[in-house]
Amino acid sequence: MCRMWLKVQSVPEGQFGRIVSDSTSPRANSEEPGMLRSRVVLATFLVVTCAACSQNGASPAPSANPDPTTSAPSAPASSVQPELAGYSEDEQAAYEAAVTAYDAFIKRNDKFYAAGETTVEAKNFYQRYAVDWSTAWGNLAQVANNKVTVTGTTKTVWTKPRSIELGTVKGDVIVLRRCLDESGRVVTQNGHELEQPQFKDPHIYTIRLEKRPSEDRWRSGVAEQGQTC
Repeated sequence: MCRMWLKVQSVPEGQFGRIVSDSTSPRANSEEPGMLRSRVVLATFLVVTCAACSQNGASPAPSANPDPTTSAPSAPASSVQPELAGYSEDEQAAYEAAVTAYDAFIKRNDKFYAAGETTVEAKNFYQRYAVDWSTAWGNLAQVANNKVTVTGTTKTVWTKPRSIELGTVKGDVIVLRRCLDESGRVVTQNGHELEQPQFKDPHIYTIRLEKRPSEDRWRSGVAEQGQTC
């Protein structure tokens, strides 16, 4: 649900805001006078050194020097996203859950804007999943009253946390920033497509999400449009 300005022809004419919301070593075969033939096999990460065995079967001890060509195993790569470095495991988990919830919210919200109608289903949805349901409902009503529909596709370029606060008076609060490419959006009014030059370049949106103490779900706030990204 994104707050942006759509260019529409309303009555009266104007603009209105909406929510969009090693190599292997060779075998060494050698024979020396008076010595038994020995074969040495070099395997990866294991070096077996064998000098020529004497006729009485004695052989020197293996070299204690490590093979300079053998490298130490590298440390496992971190699975933590760079933008989440410094946050605790609980905060990381909460962030991932909030982003997933917001993606689901936007998917459902976009369907309402594509239909361009105010319905009981939409109202119930906002009351349950929006931080401020009346604002969300009012923006959809504005679209519907002006006979506008918003369809097409968007592409998330990146999403990063701005702040993660758990256990506050209001519950868990996460603010995320998302670079969104909306060049694929199509806005129509009365069946006629309207040009939307503001969708040409991706923009950064800031979104507040809340998980209230008495609830087990994330609520999504209005996405405020910022600079290009």
